[in-house]
Amino acid sequence: MGNARTVALRALVALERGHSDRLREALDTKGLEPRDQAFAFELAHGVLRRQRCLDHVLSGLAHQGLPKNPELLTALRLGAYQLLFVPGMPMHAAVHETVEVVRGNKGFANAILRQITKAIVNRAAADTPSELDLGHGRALLLAQPLPTDACERLAILHSLPDFLVQRWREQLGIAALPGIAAAASAVPDVFLRVAATIDPAALSAELAAGKVETTMTAHARLLRWSGGSSPFATAAFRKGQFVVQDPTALAAAEAVPCKPGDTVVDLCAAPGTKTTWLAERVRPGGRVVAFDIDGERRQRIVENVTRLRLGDVVQVITNAAQLPMADAVLADVPCSNSGVLARRVEVRLRLEPSTFAELTVLQRLLLSQAIALCKPGGAVVYSTCSIDREENDDVVTAVLADAKTPRCERGPSQLTLPRAGDCDGGYFAVLRRV
Repeated sequence: MGNARTVALRALVALERGHSDRLREALDTKGLEPRDQAFAFELAHGVLRRQRCLDHVLSGLAHQGLPKNPELLTALRLGAYQLLFVPGMPMHAAVHETVEVVRGNKGFANAILRQITKAIVNRAAADTPSELDLGHGRALLLAQPLPTDACERLAILHSLPDFLVQRWREQLGIAALPGIAAAASAVPDVFLRVAATIDPAALSAELAAGKVETTMTAHARLLRWSGGSSPFATAAFRKGQFVVQDPTALAAAEAVPCKPGDTVVDLCAAPGTKTTWLAERVRPGGRVVAFDIDGERRQRIVENVTRLRLGDVVQVITNAAQLPMADAVLADVPCSNSGVLARRVEVRLRLEPSTFAELTVLQRLLLSQAIALCKPGGAVVYSTCSIDREENDDVVTAVLADAKTPRCERGPSQLTLPRAGDCDGGYFAVLRRV
C-alpha cells in the first residue's frame, strides 16, 4: 500500500502549502486499486481529523521542534496516525512504509516513529494527563503530558481550535463538550437513503449478495453501510436505487412541508441529495427548481438527479433570476460546517473566531431571498450543518425582525448535536408565510 501512502502524503502536503483547500480535490487516487483508494482516503482524512493530537505527540519527541519542511512534517503525522489510530496496523509496516515515502531526513523520521512504537503499551490507559487512550486495549505514554484544563485537553485530543471548544462551552454547556468533540474526531458512518420506489429490505439483500454489508436503522428509508465491499461500485448505485445522506440532513429535508403537485425551490442545492428527496415527495405533478451559485457543484446536482432518474421532476437552473414563486423553499445555506467536522476534516484548519459573523451576512441574505420566493401560505425551511447559535437561531431572529421581511410565523426548529456513530450535527427552522 505504499502508493496509497504517497497519494495521501501528496494531498496533505498540498493542503499544508495552501495549494488546495479541499482534501477530496487534492486526493488523486486514479490508478490505485479500490482497496488502496480506500486506504489513501482513510489516511488523509484521519491525519486531518487527528492533526493537532498528532502534533502534540510528535512535539514531545522532536526536541528541536516540529520540522519546518511541510513534506517531512506531514510524513511524520502520517506515520504517527497509522501507529496510533489504525487498528491492526503492524507497527513495523507503518514505520518502514512511511519512511520510504520521505525524500529527505529518513533517519530523523525513522527515529521519531520508532520512539512512538516504544511508548505504546498493551493495556488500557490510566486516567492521567501522561497517557493517551488509543482504544482496543492500548495506550500511549506521552513524553509531553496533556493539559489539565478540560477544554484545552479536549481541543488537543480531538484536534480542534481552542476558541471553538470555548465557544461550544459558552453556548451548549460543558456537559455537551465531550460528545461533540469525540464526534468531530470519529470516522463518520455512511448512510444510504433508499429511493422511494425501492424496498429497503430488498436493497439490503441485493447489496449483501455483492458482499456489501448494511443494517436497517430507525428511519424506514435509511440503511447504514456497516462493512464489506463498497456500495458505490454496485449496479444498485448505478441504477439510482440509493444516495448517501446523513439522518440529520434528511431531517432538514423532511421538515419542508410539500406534497404531490407542489412547486418547491431548493435555493443552495448542491450536491442535490435534499433536492432528490424533495423531488420524490412532489411526484406526481410537482416540480423542484434547484439552484446553486457554484457551477461545478451545480453539475453534481445534475449527476445525482440523472442517476436517481428524477429529471422529469427537477429543473436545475443557472441563474437565480429564473427562480419561480414556490409553495415551499429550502435554504440550506453555506455555513461554518461546525456540525460536520468529522466529514469536512479540513474545515477545522481554517475556522477563525471571525468566521461566524462573516457567514451570517450571506446567511441572512439567502434567508430573506427564500422568504421572498415563497407564496403566502407556503413554508420556508432554513437549515445549516452548523451547531453554532450565531448561524442558526440568531440569523432567523434577525431576518424576522427586519421590517423589510414579509410577515412570517415561526414554526418548529431543531438543533441536533453530532453523535459519533449516530449522526452529524445540524439545524433547521420552519417559517410560514402569512
